[in-house]
Amino acid sequence: MLNTKTVNSYKTAASKARKAAAESQRKAREERDKEDRFWREAEGTKSRAAKKREEEAERRAEAAAKKAEARRLADQEARELARSLQRNKKVTEAELRRRREEEQAAVLRRAEEEKRRQGRRVTAEEEYERIVLVRNTNRDGSVIDARSVEEALYHMMGSPQNLTPERHPERSIKASFKAFEKNELPVLKEEKPGLTLTQYKDMIWKVWKKCGDSPLNKTPWNCRGDLPYMEDDKQSMQLRKLF
Repeated sequence: MLNTKTVNSYKTAASKARKAAAESQRKAREERDKEDRFWREAEGTKSRAAKKREEEAERRAEAAAKKAEARRLADQEARELARSLQRNKKVTEAELRRRREEEQAAVLRRAEEEKRRQGRRVTAEEEYERIVLVRNTNRDGSVIDARSVEEALYHMMGSPQNLTPERHPERSIKASFKAFEKNELPVLKEEKPGLTLTQYKDMIWKVWKKCGDSPLNKTPWNCRGDLPYMEDDKQSMQLRKLF
């Protein structure tokens, strides 16, 4: 059995051994930390220098790319200009002559259209002045007392024998007038604003009577050739109102 002195000696030795081991571990750890700090600092300095070099390289590359793009755009513009000049050279004398002929034809068409428009305007102005200046008069014996288109046609033509048999002669007259009215009413409203719809229709009716396409100017309607009301007659206007 060990005595107390021997036990104390073992404890002292064990304590010293533990302290020595702990000190050794501490020194080793400090050495590793010191070495790690060294390498981290070295790598950090190297990374900053490399980053600066990379940024400089990027700036140079960007400047070079901009110069290349500007040069490409300039070359493209020059090529497009050259192609445009080449196309202009390909316009032959025949093409120029064709264009001149087309322009002349367009001018003639516009002149003809303006001529027809002026003709309609003159007729409309005459009718407009007559409607505005002439006072309304009371009905007299020259006005047809008719309640249908058939009765009006009967009185205007004098007798049924003067008419070629047709079951509904009023339809062709009405259809012709309505088609003419549809085309002329917008034009007349633009040229002579401010009138009533009845005045516009009266003016269109009188112009239509003189039109070559009017059934009233074709056989059998005018087979006698002696219809004074075709110019300015109250009977004709009475027929118009039945439409």
